[in-house]
Amino acid sequence: MKQKIFCITVMIIMMFITLDACALKEESLESYRITATGTIQKAGITIYMYGTHVLKDDNGKTLYALKSDTIDLDDYADIGTVTVKGDLISGYPVDTGPEYLNVKKVDRN
Repeated sequence: MKQKIFCITVMIIMMFITLDACALKEESLESYRITATGTIQKAGITIYMYGTHVLKDDNGKTLYALKSDTIDLDDYADIGTVTVKGDLISGYPVDTGPEYLNVKKVDRN
C-alpha cells in the first residue's frame, strides 16, 4: 500500500512539473518585453486595421501599433515623447503593418 501511495505521489509531482515547464515555454514564445520611445497618436483608419493607437518616431514613421488592457492610451496621445513598455502580440505584423504591442507601462519623457 505504501508503495502504491508513493508511486501516485511521484506521478502527481511529475505531472505538475511537466505542466509548469509547458506553461513557461508557451509564455516565452509568445511574450516579448519591448521598450520603445516615440509619440503616441490615435490610430485612425489604417490599411492593417489593428491597434487603437500607434507609436511614431521623430520622423513620423510608425514604430508599433498599440493597444493596452490596463492603460488608457488616450491620456498619452499627442503629449510629446513617451517611453512605452509592453509585450509583442504574436501573429503580427499583417498587411504590411507594424508590429503590435500590448502596452503595460507608459513614462513621460
